[in-house]
Amino acid sequence: MTNNLPPISSAYRSKLISAVISISVFFIVYFILILISLLLIFLLGYGAINLVTFHPSYFTAIIALGMISIGLIVFYFLIKFIFIRKNYSTKHLIEVDRKAQPELFAIIDEIILETKVSRPGKVFLSPEVNASVSYNSLFWSMFLPVKKNLTIGIGLVNSLTVGELKSVLAHEFGHFSQRSMKIGGYVNQAEKIIFDTVYNNKDFENSIRHGSGQWAFQLAGLISVAFINVFQFILKIFSDFLFKNNASLRREMEFHADAVATYVTNPKEQTSSLLRLDLSNAAFNSSFMFYAESGNKYLPENLFENQSLLMKIFGERNNHLFEHELPKIDLEDITRYNKTKVKIEDQWSFHPETDKRVEMIRKNQTKNNPENNDLAKNIIRGYTEICRILTSKYLTLYNIKNAGEVIGNNDQFLQLYNEKYPYRLINSAFNGYYESHNPVLENIDELIKDTDLVVKEDFFSDQYVSLVYEKAGTESDLYTLNYLAENPKAVKTFTYIGKLYKSREARLLVPKIKEESGNLNKQLLENDIRIFRYFYSIADDHEKEILAAKYRKFALLDKEFDIFQNSINNFTPHLEFMMVTLPLEEIRKHRAVLLKNEKPFKDVLKHFMEESAYKDFLTTENKQLLKDFISSEYIYFNHDKYIQKEVDILFSLINEYQAIINKIYIDFKEELIEYQKRLEKVH
Repeated sequence: MTNNLPPISSAYRSKLISAVISISVFFIVYFILILISLLLIFLLGYGAINLVTFHPSYFTAIIALGMISIGLIVFYFLIKFIFIRKNYSTKHLIEVDRKAQPELFAIIDEIILETKVSRPGKVFLSPEVNASVSYNSLFWSMFLPVKKNLTIGIGLVNSLTVGELKSVLAHEFGHFSQRSMKIGGYVNQAEKIIFDTVYNNKDFENSIRHGSGQWAFQLAGLISVAFINVFQFILKIFSDFLFKNNASLRREMEFHADAVATYVTNPKEQTSSLLRLDLSNAAFNSSFMFYAESGNKYLPENLFENQSLLMKIFGERNNHLFEHELPKIDLEDITRYNKTKVKIEDQWSFHPETDKRVEMIRKNQTKNNPENNDLAKNIIRGYTEICRILTSKYLTLYNIKNAGEVIGNNDQFLQLYNEKYPYRLINSAFNGYYESHNPVLENIDELIKDTDLVVKEDFFSDQYVSLVYEKAGTESDLYTLNYLAENPKAVKTFTYIGKLYKSREARLLVPKIKEESGNLNKQLLENDIRIFRYFYSIADDHEKEILAAKYRKFALLDKEFDIFQNSINNFTPHLEFMMVTLPLEEIRKHRAVLLKNEKPFKDVLKHFMEESAYKDFLTTENKQLLKDFISSEYIYFNHDKYIQKEVDILFSLINEYQAIINKIYIDFKEELIEYQKRLEKVH
């Protein structure tokens, strides 16, 4: 590490030592296994020679060759990963140089001067919302010096200022400065060895078992596979230990790369770029999925223009402020919807959680270099043409055919996008209070007796919206704690409000969380009552009747929703046998259980269609679909074969039934909220 950059932290040093120990142990064990395979070759070879010498014949010669092949096969099994060449494809990338992109390389030069690290071997532009450092990870790269390459995603550039782009690139050059990347290379090779020998070896084993018609070689193949399975078992023991240590080291590497970026840029631009990443990703992926799901009906001319448009729309929908033509996202915006207090560290993740990264960035040492608020895309020469080329490359990467109408106009894209994915009012009305909250009031007739004097309050303030997400957080915490109480060996520890607990202590927290959940439900119910009374008080007599009727109806829909959802949850497990290969007798047994449970399921469907609160909202097509299934006498399996038409109808019915329930519930909830909004506008 160069002297002018932040030193590695004690946590980083600790994880690095753990990674070095784990990789050392792995390669020692692996070397021992190779020695065992060589010893096996020697012993079996020595035995084969003695066998042929003692009794030379065609029969003993075949046996001798089989014996020698066992050792050779086991040895090759351990070293075959060396010969597997998996080159990283650059077909979806554009390589750029200093001559073509002088402004971009000026930023790179500035960072290199600040960090005093080596230049990247190559610089690529990619379609993704990402930037990364990569290098040749072939086996021999562990022993030979390799040049690291820098890849910059145009989807990322499209959503940053110049200063923010510099902070992102400084983070990547922070990785360039890490000598521990070499350790990461060793761990990467160890993971490849484990994957190739333990998890990706079936074809090799099958070819050994069935590769020759000679009985001696088939027997040798079976014995070889037995040895291989023992070696796989030994390697698998080390896999979790190795993978977790690698993930833990990678997380610390991210923190350190952040520290380098903070030092050579400034924390404000670094955090703003990091916090906007999810929104940018969502806009890019949503744009792409629109075309991917169009069935070759539409093609984008410039996917990144669509990304910019959706980023603006998503930002407005989430009430984000805009700075320098880009949505400004605060840490509170991304933590607003996650109020869980139980935290279990994801030991397999290579990246720390965003809130932890932001917290560390704000503590990092910095030169606090001046901001540059020009849009990053303006420094890329030929930007529009590059976007079009990368759009085409990205579609090819995901095998999307070059067919369909090309959408080159953002207004046309937005119209088609809104038709396919209509934005529901429920997501925006009343400060998002109802987005994750259902206004269920069961005693409307009692409430309307006391609505004469209602003082208007800020029923939909951030404080009340926060209560909604706190309630969701406590419900999530309760689920997690109950799971840990029943499965104490699932993880060793967890934290609750920052305090460390052992997994077996989860049950001690359950009563406290239940009480907290009850209090939150009570507060929200009281607020819902005040909301109803306010809107009821400002309505005229006719409107009062309509509003009360809507609340009654929604309460009934909510109550019945659980009944119909449970009917799906109870019935679908009886269909699982159709998704796996089973002996005929097993299939017949499962079918008998299915047919037995089909009758009560059909009874619920009949009630749903004829008597429930949902019946008034069913379309003619919905009713016909339900009637056809209720009156059917399907058997699903006959003459040792599934009756595919009947199976398809059953699964289609389940999916449609679920969709109908959800749509009716959400549509009516939206109708209720919209009616309240109209009342407030009129009065």
